Amino acid sequence: GAGHTPQMPLCKIFSRRALNVSAPVLHDALARIWGVSATPNVLKVLSLPFHDASGSTEEVYVDIRAKAKPERTPEVVDEACQKTAELLSRYGHPTVVRAELYEPSLQYSATKDAE
Repeated sequence: GAGHTPQMPLCKIFSRRALNVSAPVLHDALARIWGVSATPNVLKVLSLPFHDASGSTEEVYVDIRAKAKPERTPEVVDEACQKTAELLSRYGHPTVVRAELYEPSLQYSATKDAE
């Protein structure tokens, strides 16, 4: 409907230093882990450098938002979080992953081209 976007998993990767893995490799692996390899373009992966003032020790913090779907059971999401953390740890990054499922009817967005 109006104001609603195509539903895409959004994966924000905050890291204290440059990642040891290229964006395309990461994107492919995450699309598989999160069950969207058939349509990988629906997965948006943003990689952002960060400074954490909370004193926590993880080097990489991954924040994932995905549409609530029947097949995304707590077990499935839990396992996908584990696999996401393992993926980054394989490249030498201690990682914390957090995922949140949202109800699509409650999501809004807007886009506008430059005038």
